[in-house]
Amino acid sequence: MPSWVRNRSIATKIVGIAMLVASIFAGIAVYGLVNLRGVAAQQDVQYRRDVVAMSHMVAVRSAVGLQMEAVQSHLLSQPGFYRDRYEATIADTDRQIDAHLADLAHIGLTKAELRELELLSKVIGQYRTARDTGLAASRRGDRDNAVSIVLVRSESVARTVKTRADEFLQQLVGTVAAGNRQIGERTARTSRNVTILLVVGGVVAAGVAILAARQLSRPLRRAVTVLTAVAEGDFQQHLDLDSRDEVGQMSRSLNNTVGVLRDAFDQLNHRAYHDGLTGLPNRVLLRERLEQARHRPDSALLLIDLDGFKQVNDVHGHAAGDHLLVAVADRLRDLVRGADTPARLGGDEFAVLLDGADDPVVVAQRLLAALREPVTIGSVQIVPRASIGVARWHGHDDVEAFLHDADQAMYAAKASGKGCVMVANPAPGPALAA
Repeated sequence: MPSWVRNRSIATKIVGIAMLVASIFAGIAVYGLVNLRGVAAQQDVQYRRDVVAMSHMVAVRSAVGLQMEAVQSHLLSQPGFYRDRYEATIADTDRQIDAHLADLAHIGLTKAELRELELLSKVIGQYRTARDTGLAASRRGDRDNAVSIVLVRSESVARTVKTRADEFLQQLVGTVAAGNRQIGERTARTSRNVTILLVVGGVVAAGVAILAARQLSRPLRRAVTVLTAVAEGDFQQHLDLDSRDEVGQMSRSLNNTVGVLRDAFDQLNHRAYHDGLTGLPNRVLLRERLEQARHRPDSALLLIDLDGFKQVNDVHGHAAGDHLLVAVADRLRDLVRGADTPARLGGDEFAVLLDGADDPVVVAQRLLAALREPVTIGSVQIVPRASIGVARWHGHDDVEAFLHDADQAMYAAKASGKGCVMVANPAPGPALAA
């Protein structure tokens, strides 16, 4: 079809056809125009609501994660500037969470989505109760009890919040698919009525019906296919319509919505498998890579623990400690090969999974030397030190045994004076070798 016809509005096309086939088609034009505009308006409202809901949901989840980090930092800090800053962060994220939850409750969610929102609010309320109890214990100086309360509850609530958020996002996708099915049914109903009128109009009217089906039904069926794929977790589908009519507008709106959903799910997936401070793979992703490494018998694991990291936090503050952790992560990322996996396990503990191409002891010595390079933080230079435990894959029964060997080697390095490399030896004889 010529572009000057394709880019005309649907109203203009229908009116033009009606003028060619006689006055009977005027009724067809009015009927089709009203229904198509209703479909476009319904879908536009639905997409706008779901995109806004998705934005608020991602913001709530991000604010909860930021607050958890601030709470943990608060428990590990001393009274003063940093603790005050963490308390301000906690209060600010509380306001953000409440504001986004309030907005979500007033944007026209379905009853099922409102129930999910209520469940999510209850989970966050439970977390706040545990958090306030822990913070109160921390302010009284009972740090051990505070850490125990917050860390145990925080891990549980993090999983629950993620689960609730994922369920909420899935409901939003399901709502889009259901709405599109209703639109398809409405369009099909319109097509049947139009067909009846076209049969009365004769052969010329039949030709008009074929043209309308090609121009309208095909994009809508393609939209159903795209949204069905989205509901199943496939975000690669999209509509290829570049016209400037209502169908083209629907196509661009749908493609934008799929893009928002894809970005949101990618972000959630990345946060589940990567450390929030350094961006390195976290313990969960490392364990998956370790399971895969069981099929490569020449792989090795380096377990790295920074020496004296607590003193850095105590003397220079937690911001300096975070800066040091990021610097260490950057060095690990620069020194290993693409096939290797550097990871942060938590606190000041890192790991590197080697695929076996290099001697792990040589790699560990090279990492140790690189980590000793000074790190400049403001006007202060800090010289990091680390102890490294090395474990080679020797047909361990499971990943836990592999991690245990590396852990034992690292503690042996600590015990031998720190700042060195020790190798686990699961064979008979001495347990560890320098």
